[in-house]
Amino acid sequence: MPPSSREPEKLEAAELGAAFAAHRELGPQYELELAESLADRVNAVIDNRLAAQKVRRPPLDWAQMTLGLGSLALSIPLVAISLSAGGGTTAMLLVFTLIGVVNLAYVLTRALHRRD
Repeated sequence: MPPSSREPEKLEAAELGAAFAAHRELGPQYELELAESLADRVNAVIDNRLAAQKVRRPPLDWAQMTLGLGSLALSIPLVAISLSAGGGTTAMLLVFTLIGVVNLAYVLTRALHRRD
């Protein structure tokens, strides 16, 4: 059953109590129908919650992941070059600062464009 806006967000205790009272009143011959009805209601609540979660989940940002992995891959040779050239710690910090600034600029630019 597809989720609809008319379905409740949760099952109320009164609904469960009514199902058990109907079972006592009608007897065991209606037990299967009552169980199916209750299972349908539980499934509808679960379907609504799953549909709401799918709507709230943001899509995966492949560009940001690519930038992060590319930055990591680029930092290894840049650090090796800076250390072999005798730059020491200062050159290494400069490389990591530059990569951090590029990544931060990308994230801030994406955040500003999402607001529009």
